[in-house]
Amino acid sequence: MQTDLFQKVDILSLMPHNLGPRVSGLSLSFENGDSYRGHRAVVNPAFRRSWPSHLFQTPMMELMNVLERESTKPVDVLLWFRRGTLDVLGHIIMSFDFRALRDPNNKKRAMYDSLLEAMLHPLYNMFPWLDLFATGQRKKQWGYLRDFYSFIDDIIDKRLAKMETQPQLTDDERNNADLLTLLLEAYVQSKSGKMLDERGKQVTPMTREQLRSNVNLFYVAGYDTTANSLSYVMLELARNPDIQAKARELVVGVLGNKKDVYPTDDQLKELGYLDLIVKEALRKNSILAEIRRRVSAPVQLGEFTIPKGSVVSVDTWAMHYNPEYFPEPERFIPERFADEKAQSVPFTFAPFSNGSRQCMGMKFSYIEQRIAISLLLLRFEWTLPKDSPFWTTTPSSPAGLISPAGLMVDIKSRF
Repeated sequence: MQTDLFQKVDILSLMPHNLGPRVSGLSLSFENGDSYRGHRAVVNPAFRRSWPSHLFQTPMMELMNVLERESTKPVDVLLWFRRGTLDVLGHIIMSFDFRALRDPNNKKRAMYDSLLEAMLHPLYNMFPWLDLFATGQRKKQWGYLRDFYSFIDDIIDKRLAKMETQPQLTDDERNNADLLTLLLEAYVQSKSGKMLDERGKQVTPMTREQLRSNVNLFYVAGYDTTANSLSYVMLELARNPDIQAKARELVVGVLGNKKDVYPTDDQLKELGYLDLIVKEALRKNSILAEIRRRVSAPVQLGEFTIPKGSVVSVDTWAMHYNPEYFPEPERFIPERFADEKAQSVPFTFAPFSNGSRQCMGMKFSYIEQRIAISLLLLRFEWTLPKDSPFWTTTPSSPAGLISPAGLMVDIKSRF
């Protein structure tokens, strides 16, 4: 909670030659103090809104059609969730169609995937100076970074020029606008000198480079996290067919038993049980292994003094498997999150971090996943292949965000 004392690690200074931090390095994710609060004041309006379900409809229905097409054999769900999530993000962030689901050879999708791979590369993150001598694929990825910058800058330029000729948005238009429209609206306001941060201090105008970095952050933060979470939900419901059947019965009761229906905003409100499933999947399978901070002054912790400049981390896996707060932690029990008493102790559950630096996209992620899971349950039944190692273990990626490595799922259409 003491964000000025426990500060984000300055990755750009720590790894000055590394490609990874440069994708979103000047965004609010790595800022501290007044600079962070200024970024947050500009970015917040884009997330302080409702998320009408129809904004997700086109890419979500396309994802379901692709999974049905692929269901003749075991499906690499993480692959398709990643592509579907990229299409959702393109649509929601700036009304752009990446065509990741429809066109496997799409160059922009390949560029984006390669950049994500570069960000999480364990060797270059362990020895960041290697980027001084980038060759081969790594050199190509530096080119992709420049291309991605140009791609985002070009869209920002066009949108800003368009805004100058259009009247101010109505409330209805704002509620249905993409994130970039709302971000640019706040960006222009910040440059007027009239925007204040949460402490009532005038916000320093955001630079164009910082603006682009925050748009990049939306893509980076919402991509693998959501795709990994959906994959873990599929895994846990495959392992627990009784819970899968219970959730499907709820979905069919609300949406009806027709293949091509899509949930309305009111119907989504009746599917709160799906949030319990997502939370329990995130508890059992933390996507972010730790929350890391650097202390800006000495900190007394019991009999120990943590020196200024030390890096400390919160082990989310240990928190989420603490039997004092989560009895039988190895079991998948979504109902545990329906008990308000079980959630009354703060900081026991933190898949999106916590406090004032909690991920601003948390609400967006829950809504996106509620829609996706409702459609999955309506249209499919699924289980793990008989020889799957995921029946008894959970093989995971070796570095970066934690994902289910090699997860294949047998999917059967209900219609």
